[in-house]
Amino acid sequence: MPALNIKNLHVYYGHIHALKGIDLQVEEGEIVTLIGSNGAGKTTTLRAISGLLKTPEETSIRYNDAELTQLRAHETVERGLVHVPEGRRVFARMSVQENLTMGAYTRKNQRMVKDDLEYVLKLFPRLQERRMQLAGTLSGGEQQMLAIGRALMSSPKVLLLDEPSMGLAPVLVETIFDSIEQLNRTRGITILLVEQNAQMALQVANRAYVLETGRITMSGNAQDMLNDPKVIAAYLGL
Repeated sequence: MPALNIKNLHVYYGHIHALKGIDLQVEEGEIVTLIGSNGAGKTTTLRAISGLLKTPEETSIRYNDAELTQLRAHETVERGLVHVPEGRRVFARMSVQENLTMGAYTRKNQRMVKDDLEYVLKLFPRLQERRMQLAGTLSGGEQQMLAIGRALMSSPKVLLLDEPSMGLAPVLVETIFDSIEQLNRTRGITILLVEQNAQMALQVANRAYVLETGRITMSGNAQDMLNDPKVIAAYLGL
């Protein structure tokens, strides 16, 4: 049984049928990426999994064999699934330190929280340097580091990452993707990655799904997709 198992996922925005019965699985310890063009439904997929969007009765979202569809978003976080949203969504008028502390609001063991804070600041040294700075004054790349760091403070088992490279300079994109690989390799965090930069996403992922207008049209080994003519033509710009 996969760690995360989504069956027949439908999402409606009024009369618009945004997701049309998609199935996807993420095994424990994997990096799985979901690629596709703007408007394909990638962000909607993550929002449904994390409990930010309601789904109809026929949809099943199971994590470690527990059904999540009736849980509220904060209850999903407590189960170990943590969503890093598109656009970073940091608390602009709070400091870096306060943002990180907010990520741990569901946790009781303060010693483990302290250990995780030290880990995040070591993973992202820029956050250490700007610890008391207001989050709204950080650069885009620093805010992305903060958004991921805040999620790590929740002690996630699964990270749902939505467009972590959006709007970042190439050198910062490399930094963010290096951190994603490190989290998976050294902490064993399972990752479902939504990413417009298909080249980078496929390079770090184990497996991939292609989403087009609300339907999964292709899935398989990420390295194989890097060499697939259809994927190259549609998403890699080569």
